Amino acid sequence: MTFQTKRGPPRSKDDSLGIDAQACFGEGAAPRRRQGAGGRLTRRFALGILFVALYVVLSAAGEVYAASYFQRADAFVALLVSFAAVCLTFNLLAGHERRTAPVAKSALLVFVSLNVVTAISWIGLFIGLKYAEPAIVVAFMVALGPAATVWLNALIRRQGVPPASDIIVSVTIAIIGSYMIWISATGNAGVEWGARSSFGIVLAIVAGLSLALTNILVKLLFDRGFSGRQVLAHRFYGTILLLLALVDHSSIVLEISQHWLAIATIGLSTIIVPLLLFQEGIRRVEPFTVNMVLSTAPVITFLFQYFDSRIVPSPHTFVGNVLITAVAVGNVYLQYRRST
Repeated sequence: MTFQTKRGPPRSKDDSLGIDAQACFGEGAAPRRRQGAGGRLTRRFALGILFVALYVVLSAAGEVYAASYFQRADAFVALLVSFAAVCLTFNLLAGHERRTAPVAKSALLVFVSLNVVTAISWIGLFIGLKYAEPAIVVAFMVALGPAATVWLNALIRRQGVPPASDIIVSVTIAIIGSYMIWISATGNAGVEWGARSSFGIVLAIVAGLSLALTNILVKLLFDRGFSGRQVLAHRFYGTILLLLALVDHSSIVLEISQHWLAIATIGLSTIIVPLLLFQEGIRRVEPFTVNMVLSTAPVITFLFQYFDSRIVPSPHTFVGNVLITAVAVGNVYLQYRRST
């Protein structure tokens, strides 16, 4: 089994930073090479943050629209069609890349794992949106993401013990996530609390943990030389298989004929375009930084909820979202300072 790749074997950190410039270009060239490398790293970091931020805004708008649509339509049909289109689109894009490279057994295992956690995270997110307030669903996902990422990144990518500041920020965001649980349980959310909304929140929690693992698995594949298009082309097979098991096959044709425009809008605004932006972002920055930017999603989602008449804006939800965003933005700034 082979996948195509534009990149050769990953270079060492020293090679990528130009530490061996002294040997290649003489004594005087080394400081200039290192300075140029520092500037490239700073630009790379800033561009990665921009891509993930654009992903947050576009996907927040799409998720609020999807939550409204799922109240009156079959969510599984819409998701099956959307992810089938996504898989086809990215396989076509990956087909234009020129070189091929064999996939080691370890990389194949990463792809299989990525398919499993991708199915859990995406389906958990969308079904959670159907039953609970979108801003709280997104808050649960991003509140758990950083805390899980700190330890998963250390364990899977063998990054060592995470910095104390990362641990403190992760715990803080997790505590704010607990506050969001209190908001929902006491009836102070924008959607009435009940069995359906509690089920939606449970799915959001599971999706948040899965998302943290997804980010690290994607980064592992990038570390091994795979391109963003290749990863996107081969990460949704598990999602499609799970949706085929959940969907009512007799309703597929009718659902598509009646709601094709809404399904296309959901696919483009919440999956295809955001994922292109997200992949380019996670290529340039570390998973924990990505999760910090994703932590701004709840407040953005809350603002888009004003366009959904079924949701009553809740000041309690807004406060929780602002707290998460404030901690996230502060930590992104610290990450930026480390990169300069």
